[in-house]
Amino acid sequence: MPIVSAKLLSPVDIIVDSREASKNSDIVNGLKERGVRVAVLELSAGDYYLLSVNPEKAVLVERKTVLDFANSIRDNRIWDQVKRLKEAAELDRVKPLILIEGWLGLIEKRTRWNLAAVLRVMDEIVLDWGVPIIHTHNKQATIAWLAAKAKSLGETREKRVYRLRVEKKPLSLNEKILYVAEGIVGPVLARRLLRRFGTLRNLANASIKELMSVEGIGEKRAKEIYDIFNTPWEPTNEN
Repeated sequence: MPIVSAKLLSPVDIIVDSREASKNSDIVNGLKERGVRVAVLELSAGDYYLLSVNPEKAVLVERKTVLDFANSIRDNRIWDQVKRLKEAAELDRVKPLILIEGWLGLIEKRTRWNLAAVLRVMDEIVLDWGVPIIHTHNKQATIAWLAAKAKSLGETREKRVYRLRVEKKPLSLNEKILYVAEGIVGPVLARRLLRRFGTLRNLANASIKELMSVEGIGEKRAKEIYDIFNTPWEPTNEN
């Protein structure tokens, strides 16, 4: 699915996801005040799509406050979000990026987490997934960066939304197996686990001790993996 499914009537600098725009109208207004042409449309991934004269320099940005980021780590949503962001960017051949807004020390202050653990997640996103992260100290800094970056990508009148002309090929069985494992632990650890256990069934049946025998899997991560495969699913109003 392309990042943007609707057609634009005129060139713009930034497409803001409609859900993001409804929650952060001050960012949209701040961009407009800085001379940035903005369109509000539903995006399949990300919050801000910065268009470029050169399509390969366009940027798809996922914006998170530091507490949003912490919450996405806590409930393990972060890996699905990173995967969707990267896949959408690859499909349209643009650059993915995560913007984290706010003081990182707030995570320690509000959650009492060890900040090193959060930084470890950030380095996995950057080094293992290949998705860059930038940090802004507040919302005004976010607006300033978005506006400056958008203007650096060329004249508004020359910008277009570029899409692939072919559909993404279906995943092979081997790729589907890796896809499932990556959704749990990311690309590097997924490969280590599959090399160690061979099949998803063996991985699902592994004990915490067996999981900890894999390089990079500590007790906490091993328990998370074990719980994913051994905790009954409970339906909610959302699913």
